[in-house]
Amino acid sequence: MFWRQVKSTKKAIEKLPISAKLVIVSRDGKALVMRKDNGVMDLPGGKVEKGEDLFEAMAREVSEETGLRVKKFEFVASWVKHHPVLGDRLVIVFEAQLKKRADALNLTLSDEHQWAKFMNADEALSFSDMVPGYVNALQICFSRYAPVEDTPS
Repeated sequence: MFWRQVKSTKKAIEKLPISAKLVIVSRDGKALVMRKDNGVMDLPGGKVEKGEDLFEAMAREVSEETGLRVKKFEFVASWVKHHPVLGDRLVIVFEAQLKKRADALNLTLSDEHQWAKFMNADEALSFSDMVPGYVNALQICFSRYAPVEDTPS
């Protein structure tokens, strides 16, 4: 019985559309948080098109939404998002570290977002309307990495 459940679950998950999101962490330990035009808190990323590589899709979405280039991804979390109109979607969140401090990064936002800002843990986790899965992913990322301090030469 259990094996049949596992197989049916695997088949169901394989059919789900995928949304790949990214927690982008600056050299000084701040994460990029965004707000969509419809008011929803967001992380950069989006839908993986059919036949598209997951990591190429993430890099494309991040470039389109922020103007940033990211290369290396570390898995953070995943869940199935249930939506009454759009249907279910598999959300996968990764993390990417940038070599620059937040104040040295220039963002170029797409029309999809009102604003975006690199924030420390207290700021980023203070939004009461943040999707619980994003809160969890941000908490994981903030706990993984301490800010890198610049050392004098």
